[in-house]
Amino acid sequence: MSAICIAVTVTSAAFAQPEVIRCLAPEVPITDLPEAVLSEYRAEITAEFEAYFVAVSNHIACLDTERDRALSEAHIATEAYSTFLNIPPVQKDLP
Repeated sequence: MSAICIAVTVTSAAFAQPEVIRCLAPEVPITDLPEAVLSEYRAEITAEFEAYFVAVSNHIACLDTERDRALSEAHIATEAYSTFLNIPPVQKDLP
């Protein structure tokens, strides 16, 4: 019975969810401001948008990497499940 618990613990640890969020989306710059404010701070807002577009490109790349990681993990889980299903069940003696 202890061997089963160890195997389950090891398998569960191998498929544990990440403790941190890997890909945080950047915030879109605010443009819901009075036209006078937008006009006065045009250069700063332009710089914020340029930084946003770089950050969102990095975010999309992160999501692609995370998708690849998740698919790889799912493939490993599928193989583990297939192996598990091929283990013959224990025959219990009838009383």
